[in-house]
Amino acid sequence: MKKALGYSASLALAASVFLAGCSKTETTPTASTSVAPAATAAATAAATPDQKTITLKFWGGVPPESGPQEAVDNWNKANPNIKVEYTRFVNDDPGNLKLETALLSNTDAPDIFMSYGDARMTKRQSAGMAEPLDDLIAKVGFDVNGTIGAENIKKFPDGKYYYLPANKNVGAVLFNKKALDASGEKLPTAWTWDDFAALATKLNKGEMKGTMLDPALASFGDLVLQTDKPQDWFITADGSSNFNSPAIKKGLEMQQSLESKGVMMKYSEAVAGKITVQNELLTGKAAMAASQIYIIRYIKDTKSFPHDFKVAFAPYPQFKAGGNINPGGGMGDYMSINKNSKNKEAAMKFMSWYLQEGNMAMVAGGRIPTNKKADPAKIASILIGDAKDLIDEDSLKALLAGSYTFPTSYNVPVPTELTAVYKDEMEKYLLGAQPIDKTLETMKKRADDTIKGAKK
Repeated sequence: MKKALGYSASLALAASVFLAGCSKTETTPTASTSVAPAATAAATAAATPDQKTITLKFWGGVPPESGPQEAVDNWNKANPNIKVEYTRFVNDDPGNLKLETALLSNTDAPDIFMSYGDARMTKRQSAGMAEPLDDLIAKVGFDVNGTIGAENIKKFPDGKYYYLPANKNVGAVLFNKKALDASGEKLPTAWTWDDFAALATKLNKGEMKGTMLDPALASFGDLVLQTDKPQDWFITADGSSNFNSPAIKKGLEMQQSLESKGVMMKYSEAVAGKITVQNELLTGKAAMAASQIYIIRYIKDTKSFPHDFKVAFAPYPQFKAGGNINPGGGMGDYMSINKNSKNKEAAMKFMSWYLQEGNMAMVAGGRIPTNKKADPAKIASILIGDAKDLIDEDSLKALLAGSYTFPTSYNVPVPTELTAVYKDEMEKYLLGAQPIDKTLETMKKRADDTIKGAKK
């Protein structure tokens, strides 16, 4: 997806797609057994002559051809009395506004919808767009802890669930392996941000930049900060902002340095050109990119992105050597039920099925199920498919086998507002409007004032 995320993915405060039907007494196969609807799902919603068909509308940010339509088709084949229709919204600011307008107006609104990142989810919960799920979870017998792990899902101040995550993001640095091999360097397996900057500089050759970032998804200030403080990285232990962190300073100075040396595209040009990881990496314009493995779906799309080189995968660099923090990674694709839906229990049945087995249809597009019982070897095999000549198998398997700490931001107050503060001041620095120390000073003051204002 653009995985997923307006200013989210790495700005996951701001980060980094889908679905139900099994009864309490039935045994549901794990996600590793099949991508087709299970007999249990079919039994739950089996057609009866006098039963009225329910139609559920499901909105997500992933193109239908990248897995959502297959998942929906699998469900519909086995569940004629609960029909699901998938609609894609573009996961950018206008697309998310379109979704929220539909939810609030209830005009052609979805029953089930995706949120990408904590900031958007928090906003929608506080605005009353999402239904609390606890009673529905109990009704359909969905095992939250056994399937996903309760520790991986945020409970809101009222102690309830308002979403269930459908995708386990795994962040990675993706390499044009031909360019890496030509440089004489080996694929990193454990490295720091200093190593990253040095390698990017060495890979910078002619028209090919050493590295890049999609400015709609990330900045190095935020990424480096997450590798220093993965839990609630925008705030300190006392609840004040963390925007004067040495890690933010290091990341922003690194980005500015790489841009000024021509090792990566300048921020202003990247914004104006609406550049994406898939375009820059797969058209040979950048040798490596910090992103997520959802890019695999674009690697395999040689019609849109013709290329003849393999892409290799490395773990993220760390602020301090020896860490295992995976920024851009963690639980994503937050599935929620519209508070105004007239078919909430049916929607929950669909979500239950989807989270246990249905979203295996998403794997080929680079999205990994959150189901703890899903088979990692099968996931790797599906991800690669018939693209062994385009994907470095050993590095992908090593990445998926890694044990990571994923950043979370459950306790960050007013995340949307803090993200806006960060972005405003970060842009001033990268555009040359203010020096780094003034940037951090202003960023922290504005953020602290925002936090204090929210407590009044």
